[in-house]
Amino acid sequence: MARRVLVIEDDDLLRKRLQELLEANGFSVEATASGLDGIGRATRVRPDCILSDLHLSDIEGHELAARLRQDPALAAVPIVAMGPVEERPLALAAGADGFVARSADDGLLLRIEECLRGERERLAPDRELEALHALVGRLALRLEGALAGRRRAVDKLVETDRLKSAFIHNLSHELSTPLTPLAGYLRILQSEKTGPLNPQQKHILDSMAVAVARLARILDNLADFASLQAGHAPLVEATVSADQLAEGVARELTGAVREARLHLVVQRGGGAPVRADARKLHQALFNLVANAVKFSPHGGEVLVEVAQDAAHLRFAIYDQGPGVPAEEQERIFEPLHHAASRYGQEARPPGTGLGLPVARRIAEAHGGRVWVESPPRTPPNSPRHQFTGAKFVLEVPVRPPEHSGSTPVAS
Repeated sequence: MARRVLVIEDDDLLRKRLQELLEANGFSVEATASGLDGIGRATRVRPDCILSDLHLSDIEGHELAARLRQDPALAAVPIVAMGPVEERPLALAAGADGFVARSADDGLLLRIEECLRGERERLAPDRELEALHALVGRLALRLEGALAGRRRAVDKLVETDRLKSAFIHNLSHELSTPLTPLAGYLRILQSEKTGPLNPQQKHILDSMAVAVARLARILDNLADFASLQAGHAPLVEATVSADQLAEGVARELTGAVREARLHLVVQRGGGAPVRADARKLHQALFNLVANAVKFSPHGGEVLVEVAQDAAHLRFAIYDQGPGVPAEEQERIFEPLHHAASRYGQEARPPGTGLGLPVARRIAEAHGGRVWVESPPRTPPNSPRHQFTGAKFVLEVPVRPPEHSGSTPVAS
């Protein structure tokens, strides 16, 4: 049976010449241009000998020899390296059994036969130690180059992320600039200061106000996401009543709750006011409750439970929706991970994919956290209904107000 030689050479003409030479002398040849492919082929075909160039396009021959030697099944397979004569010590130190100059066709067959007979080329001890030092030095240089390349890639990603955050922040600012007076004019018209409105006109203005409020909320999410992502979102703290904040969110969602034919209940915690960024905390809670409303079935119930102890303030939002699969419970807090794909309800609008990530970032900016349980591991304190969907929890540390006489901020 013909002995099999695996040839690893990325020069097409030389690879073809080597294959023809070996086959003409009775060898069976497997050839490849890739060092990494050669490692895979060696594992699969178990050749009698491996002939490899020291300078391949995808991997250095010294590293190739070292990798092949790590496989116990290939430990006894001789490796013959080809390259410049001055690199013979490096090749043998890396694990090659024999070496041949890249252009020495006449010595190639002899070297392969010697290696097949178990005749391994050896260096003098002092030369071998010297070659090992040179090999380690070369590998260290390659590692340093790889690390430098990685640092450049990381720096580029950081700069790209900075530019993305700046673009989103500028975009939200540009869009909110015309939106602010539009919302103001709508409030003036709704107040009827410019004249009485008939029922149809009131309905139209109310619908416009809901749309403007929704757009304003989207822009708030964009601005908060960009600022929190870039680390440029200092908290503007004030005295906050958690119960009033939750009830303010519920009022703001009245139209969406009515449209979805849901029952939204706020269960007050009765805790003392705390220090927090009222606007950002309102935004985070709004995003979580709006998410529960969006994915609840018609006729269902959403419960917002407020609880407070000496260390933490918690808002737990229970819903009766489809829940969140275990493998998705972290991904839903990734930016742009759309709700439709996450819940398997393709008919629902996907949203911006920023509500939950922004809620988590706001909680973290307060030193807190946001997480999801699906199904809920613990029921609410005073359950009116059974909640088998998801439970989102917003938790922040309790910091008492600096002045006990200050007026709590609702939202």
